[in-house]
Amino acid sequence: MPNFRFEIVEFGKTTTLEQELSSADLASPRAIEMAHAALSTGSSTGADQSGSIIKVYDEAGYLVATVNFSDVVRDNSELRSRDSNPPTEEPGVMRSG
Repeated sequence: MPNFRFEIVEFGKTTTLEQELSSADLASPRAIEMAHAALSTGSSTGADQSGSIIKVYDEAGYLVATVNFSDVVRDNSELRSRDSNPPTEEPGVMRSG
């Protein structure tokens, strides 16, 4: 399996780790999982990590994915607002009068 290099930039500090993934298509979802985990850890400590970023490079050094923590935070808040206000009718179902 190919190795991918994940560069996590938080508060101006870069942390690098390598992981084996079966394809480059899995790099972005894995980076999003890592961002969620970092945000969960940061929220318990009170740190604002919304300015952090994860970049993923393949073995040849090409950038294959970029995940901004601010996008992950925004996606979570949109999901929570949708969950708290569920639709009153089923989507796509037309009611006859």
